[in-house]
Amino acid sequence: MDVIIRKSDVHGDTIPPPSKSYTHRAFISASLSRKSVIFNPLISGDTLATLRACKGIGAEFRKIGDTFEFFGTERIMSGYFNFENSGTTLRIFTGLLSLCPSWSTLDGDQSLRTRPNRELVLALKKLGAEAKGEELFRAPFRIKGKIKGGEVEIRAESSQFISSLLYSLPLASGESKLKIVSTKSRPYVEITLDVMEKSGIKVERESNSFEIPGEQEFRLRNFQVPSDFSSASYMIAAGILAGEVRIINAFDSKQGDKRIVEVCREMGADVSWDKEKGIIVAKKSELSAISFDAGDTPDLVPTVAVLCATAKGVSEIYNAEHLRIKEIDRISGICRNLRALGVVAEERRDGLRIKGGKMEFRGTVDSFGDHRMALAFSLLGLLGEVRCRNAEVVSVSYPDFFEDLKRLGAKMEFA
Repeated sequence: MDVIIRKSDVHGDTIPPPSKSYTHRAFISASLSRKSVIFNPLISGDTLATLRACKGIGAEFRKIGDTFEFFGTERIMSGYFNFENSGTTLRIFTGLLSLCPSWSTLDGDQSLRTRPNRELVLALKKLGAEAKGEELFRAPFRIKGKIKGGEVEIRAESSQFISSLLYSLPLASGESKLKIVSTKSRPYVEITLDVMEKSGIKVERESNSFEIPGEQEFRLRNFQVPSDFSSASYMIAAGILAGEVRIINAFDSKQGDKRIVEVCREMGADVSWDKEKGIIVAKKSELSAISFDAGDTPDLVPTVAVLCATAKGVSEIYNAEHLRIKEIDRISGICRNLRALGVVAEERRDGLRIKGGKMEFRGTVDSFGDHRMALAFSLLGLLGEVRCRNAEVVSVSYPDFFEDLKRLGAKMEFA
């Protein structure tokens, strides 16, 4: 499906979808707990993959209105698992399935099959797991356990590797010590620790090391999923580009992507955030170039890049090399789409250099099968006319995006 968005003024209130990151972790914790109720989860392509995986290891659940009632598994079951496009799900379940003495096969769609998992698998093998796969352990690969406690050190190219170990080690026999040599996207680890704490799991943390007692029990009871700040970033950008948008239910949380408010202000945008009321207001603004460190917030890069295209001056996005192992090589994809709209953009090893100042955009961009590319680049149509190819992929994280944008006044058609 293609979507064409034309020059528009957008005004009004909108509620971003629930957090994908929190939903993944709440579903997984619930599947490991005796009985839980999850309120306001995101239902999207990626989180449905997590639900199927939870069922695959033996959990049961039922949907009641906007809530899910879970009855957790007493014993993690092995099998064949297809995680579709969800890297978070594949990585966390790699750890959980290493607790099972029988072989499991971990697979995914064409995009997920390109993503390496070597560091995580090697760490699990050091703890007693067995694994079979190609050199980088890209899906499909096989794993079985049982892992035991012990000391393990990891240089994680993805924070998802750390989250995987944090979920599996409390269930292993014996105490573990996990040392993080380096990683990107640290706020996602904070989200993991937040949900685990609410699940009754004890983790002692000192700097980059974690001491984790073994043979613990997950005891999540009730969990309210907060709104997603990466999804909110697109509506904030819409307000800055073309009108005034109020984002409702935007309460503070451990999400690193809440930094979008600060980044927009650094660019000169008129953005306010009432944290007590959970309301962000973004108004049409002239922007200035920025130097943006994407180390901890890679999912904001497409949004920031789109804003940089309009900002006066030359912007730099750096420390973003981990974007090359997302659903696509996002650095390359962003650069290609910017150039397709006439923006001067230079691809660098760890980021982008963007010459901004354009106030009108006309042309065709492509999602390349990546939801964040469609979500961000379709917004530039508000300043001209942009066709986004393969736009249906927004269903991965924000299924109602185009409907929400249309309610705010965006002129669009589907082709």
